[in-house]
Amino acid sequence: MRSDDLPGRTVAAIAVLIMDLILLLAAGFAIGRARDRGVLCDGASVLCSGGDPAPGQREAEMIFRSTVAYSSFAVMAAILIITAVIARRRRHNSILIMQLTALAAVAAFAVLWKPYVPLH
Repeated sequence: MRSDDLPGRTVAAIAVLIMDLILLLAAGFAIGRARDRGVLCDGASVLCSGGDPAPGQREAEMIFRSTVAYSSFAVMAAILIITAVIARRRRHNSILIMQLTALAAVAAFAVLWKPYVPLH
């Protein structure tokens, strides 16, 4: 690597890191909005309009939340993979490592995410 490439690579790495943060915040915002859209007020078992939801209503809400969350994770993963492939082709190993680390974090979020607390 030439020394005159270092500032450009540093700026690119910082830009990618900022992009990753914005992606994570956008996914978190979408997932939060899906959870707090006003159908189930306690997050799992009480309708905001009062009363208990029918099993079908509750199931539909949980499916909606899961769809939003897993779609957000999938879009994030796709963007991270594309960026990692581009970084690999351009031999930006620091960006490649950042993207693979971020991809591992997204995979962990997807595995650990739960749309609701199950009713007992």
